[in-house]
Amino acid sequence: MPEVLRSFALYLKGGHIMNLSLIKTNSRQVYNILLHYTRCTFNQLQKLCNLASTDLCLALAQLMRENKIEQVSEKQVVYYCLPA
Repeated sequence: MPEVLRSFALYLKGGHIMNLSLIKTNSRQVYNILLHYTRCTFNQLQKLCNLASTDLCLALAQLMRENKIEQVSEKQVVYYCLPA
């Protein structure tokens, strides 16, 4: 299971209430940024989007659920990118 999805599952188990509208808005913002970059790390996306780590994690999980982005690992670094 990708790291971000594992974090998402733990977040949900903690009883936190999701605001699907906010998650969708944040996921659109992340997707628009990934349209302009080949790939980004979590920290790069966090700086570019100016989102809290939980909000970014939920946005990434939503995009991966929709198969709009991929999580790839290269040389022990995790990247997010559009599918090939």
